[in-house]
Amino acid sequence: MIKQFFYLAFNIWKYDAVYVWFADYHSFLPVIFANLFGKKSYVVIGGYDICRDRKLGYGSFYSSFRGFFSAFTIRNCSLNLTVSNYVDRKIRFVFSRVKHKMVYNCIYLDSPVDFALEKEKIILCVAVIESKRTYLRKGIDTFLELSPLMPDYKFLVIGPKPSALSLFPDPMPLNFKVCERLPHADLIEYFQKASFYCQLSRIEIFGVAIGEAMLNRCIPLVTNEGGMPEVVGNEGLIVPRNAQLIVKAIRVMEEMDTNTRREACRERILEKFSFDRRKETLLSELNQI
Repeated sequence: MIKQFFYLAFNIWKYDAVYVWFADYHSFLPVIFANLFGKKSYVVIGGYDICRDRKLGYGSFYSSFRGFFSAFTIRNCSLNLTVSNYVDRKIRFVFSRVKHKMVYNCIYLDSPVDFALEKEKIILCVAVIESKRTYLRKGIDTFLELSPLMPDYKFLVIGPKPSALSLFPDPMPLNFKVCERLPHADLIEYFQKASFYCQLSRIEIFGVAIGEAMLNRCIPLVTNEGGMPEVVGNEGLIVPRNAQLIVKAIRVMEEMDTNTRREACRERILEKFSFDRRKETLLSELNQI
């Protein structure tokens, strides 16, 4: 914040506006300087900055210190840009008088159009896991329960940091594998192979990885939390946090025309969450303020 202060003090006059991802202590000074110098300020509310979950210790408002900075930012910026209707509702409920507009995230992954439709019996989950809190928040415990119930499938989690590998059981089920975080571009190969994508999170504001999987024709299974249902729409499955019922949902889906559904998954992402759509909507909103 000291570096921010001096940078803004000497450079804010060069800029037309301030644009910040997330409301937190890092957004406090930029919004203050924008107001002092008559500049517009736009803050993307990604979800963490409007949440408080005491059980998981998650969200800016779980801490009174960070909550103060988040609240100040949200109340004093020119426009809050929410990334899902779920976040937009929370902003409207907690901060009823602030300006806000929902602009969906985009799914920006260089995925080929014509790769083979043949899928392997892989159920995938991508999650950056660094602690027990993120392990539980991403629903990995429920995902792990599925593997012994479906021995004909391989279960793969990509994203845990080395320090978090100890959270997984030893030994793990024979059909369950954990892979450390990969470069973003390398995920395409796994998305293309997987039949299903599972995101069984307890808190999930949007779900970019869900959209990336759908773009690569994975059928998504998600819990009814946060913005995930907005991403999957009618093309995915909304499942309860119950391993037995999730297995039944997958087995039912296997009997259906999965290739048609896979194409519908891809088309939904291209239609609703494209880079061009976000760009057009975002610039339109910025120009109106």
